[in-house]
Amino acid sequence: MKKQVAVLALVGVVGAAALAGCGASANNSNASGSSSPTKPAITIGYVPGDSTDPFFISMEYGAQKEAKKLGVKLIWEGASQYSPSQQTPVVDSLVSRGVSALVVAPTDAKAMIPPIRNAVNSGIPVITADSTIDQTSLLTARVTSNNIQGGEAAAKILAKLIHYKGTVAVLSPAPGISTDAARVQGFEQQIKTYPGIKFVGIQYDQEQNTKAATLAQDLILRYPNLNGIFGTDDTSASGAAVGVRSAGKLGQVKIVGYDAEPQEIQDIQSGLISAVIAQKPMIEGELAVQYAVEAAEHKHNIPKFTELQNIIIDKNNLSQNQQWVYRTTP
Repeated sequence: MKKQVAVLALVGVVGAAALAGCGASANNSNASGSSSPTKPAITIGYVPGDSTDPFFISMEYGAQKEAKKLGVKLIWEGASQYSPSQQTPVVDSLVSRGVSALVVAPTDAKAMIPPIRNAVNSGIPVITADSTIDQTSLLTARVTSNNIQGGEAAAKILAKLIHYKGTVAVLSPAPGISTDAARVQGFEQQIKTYPGIKFVGIQYDQEQNTKAATLAQDLILRYPNLNGIFGTDDTSASGAAVGVRSAGKLGQVKIVGYDAEPQEIQDIQSGLISAVIAQKPMIEGELAVQYAVEAAEHKHNIPKFTELQNIIIDKNNLSQNQQWVYRTTP
């Protein structure tokens, strides 16, 4: 009888232990099941127009800042030159690596359509920053400056500087860049409203300071009464300044530029350039990363088109606008 009681007691103990073990296992299973799944890691690929321009370095600063704030990985990769032939392989590489979303500053409105279409067909949402492509239906969002307004502002400043009479010209890097084309459009629209000003057209410097300088000298020879030049980017403006100085026309030919690159700011301080239309590349970078992350998270309320207003900087207000001068390090 004692043996039977002892056996029954042992069975009870073993059974209780087994039940406790099952209970613990069940509890662990429930705890695991009730925990929220790990949020997928997000990687944003970002392809600037090139890797050395202070405009894009400033954009990188804003993009990195926003990526850190949102806790995502940012791959910033750009070609050494502003050209679609160099930019395309960078875009293709990021697509092949399966980034969550892609930001591109297209170097040509037409030539960059195929690599961007390939990204979209691969299931990667694409946002353009600064410049864009002609086929905007491919894009999740666009972030840029108000380039038409910037061109109009440049025309107003230049017209005032030359007392609303005389001859003016435009220097621009190349046809096919959406931002520069919009600036020229805004400038032409506005400058033609002044009957005393003759607009003699556009010359392309292929984003080379030396060529811009030569073109400015050629314009002065062709039009001895040339009064003003609008440079639609930093190379065009600073190159024109060199050409005007070499031709001995400093002060006679007024120059209005675009962007707030360090060289342009030096040219303002020395009197070679009268004013610049400054963009906000840091904010463009921040917004582009924000929209890219939202696209990777499949959110649907992303603004399709965001346009930032420009800042006019001249010698009188330079000290108050230092925050808009472009950076040389990210």
